[in-house]
Amino acid sequence: MAVEGSILISGSQWLQGQGVHVYSNGGNYGTYYQCVELPQQRLYPKMGWPRVYAAGNGGAQYIPEGSPGLARYNPGSKYIPVPGDLIIETGNSSNPYGHVSVVDYTDVDKGIIYAVEQNASASGRMTYTYNGSNYTGLSSNRTVKCILHAPGNNFKNPSTAPKLPSKNPAQPISKGINYETHVSKVGWMNNVKDGALSGSTGFKLPVEAVKITFKNGQINGSVEYRAHVSEKGWMSWVKSGQVAGTTGQSKAVEAIQARLTGEAANYYNLEYQAYVDGNGWLSWVNNGATAGTTGQKKTLQAIKMKLVRKPIVQGSKQPTAKGLSYRMHLAEEGWLGYVTENQMAGTTGLGIESQCLEVYMDGKKENIQIDAHVAEKGWLTNAGGTVGQRLSLQAVKINLKNGLDKYYDIYYQVHVSEKGWMPWVKNGAIAGTTGQKLAIQAIRIKLDGKITKEPVNTVSK
Repeated sequence: MAVEGSILISGSQWLQGQGVHVYSNGGNYGTYYQCVELPQQRLYPKMGWPRVYAAGNGGAQYIPEGSPGLARYNPGSKYIPVPGDLIIETGNSSNPYGHVSVVDYTDVDKGIIYAVEQNASASGRMTYTYNGSNYTGLSSNRTVKCILHAPGNNFKNPSTAPKLPSKNPAQPISKGINYETHVSKVGWMNNVKDGALSGSTGFKLPVEAVKITFKNGQINGSVEYRAHVSEKGWMSWVKSGQVAGTTGQSKAVEAIQARLTGEAANYYNLEYQAYVDGNGWLSWVNNGATAGTTGQKKTLQAIKMKLVRKPIVQGSKQPTAKGLSYRMHLAEEGWLGYVTENQMAGTTGLGIESQCLEVYMDGKKENIQIDAHVAEKGWLTNAGGTVGQRLSLQAVKINLKNGLDKYYDIYYQVHVSEKGWMPWVKNGAIAGTTGQKLAIQAIRIKLDGKITKEPVNTVSK
């Protein structure tokens, strides 16, 4: 339960934006913020309506069905409650004082009276049923005694109940950036990802909480984020899948910050955008910047998030003069830099196909033979693949030349789409797949010496 004196529902969120704050009494039934206090001491005086009478103090206040300035409508009168009316409930053995709620609005079509109240629910909201003449109370052992209406109350029920946004189609959390918002009067909106809208626009319903999840089984990384909440300010940072914000307290999120961690931050920018009441869609921000507003009391109502891949920086511009150097040509990226023995050339977890492999030994390509299996072409002899033809590299065979095979075994291992890292092979064996249309995404290469003395010359002149 919320602490005593905390706001459950702000005045702008009910009575067509003209209500007063609804507070929690923290379970302290003999003190302030009782059910009668809401209309008697704050709402009705604010609206200039007749006095609400109640006997006693604090939790001993009796329900004011006898208030002389208010019109009384008993069950069976066919009276339809309007915003601002009081719903008076009969007491029982456990609560002889009964209960009073204030009508927010009545949906005649559905036969539901939506109300706000103090001292009965954790959310500050309550519903009753209306069948054309009778009203149903909180439970079977509590009944509605009457409805009280202030003569100066000119509020009318909306012609139809306020329309609520539909939830996003439910979808499982999958690879990429996933996010979900908790929207006032709706609840959790279901998971979306990669640029889709979560929340609502045009309904003036604030987001109250956010959950964000980064998923990629091949990248060691996550996401952390926090929310700026009305009347609370910035809350603590939380991690992937945890709730940022509040639920059940009717407190709006006003801004969010989010950032990737680990390897994920090396590969991607996390970009996000906020839809703010009165402002509409704000500009995209990224990597921990603030989306939304603070200090303006403007609610955040929707968000979009997406991953934008960073340029891949790998290796050096030139091969080394000694030992192994190799590099990959990637789709949409071109040639990466040269890496050295047992390092990864290419990428994993990004879904990027390789198209060509280039390998040097002691600074010379002539010391290596590569045969490559390429999409739509099959095996190419003494070639590492293709460039500029948009054809994926699917398998390779690598051999040492010019007598180096007498001194070394050459081992290599490839990372294949949908399969991951394949077993190490050596000396001309096939690494990768053929006939499966699966691209190599990365490779590691290393040498294993056969003798302790290395050759002096590797290429005949």
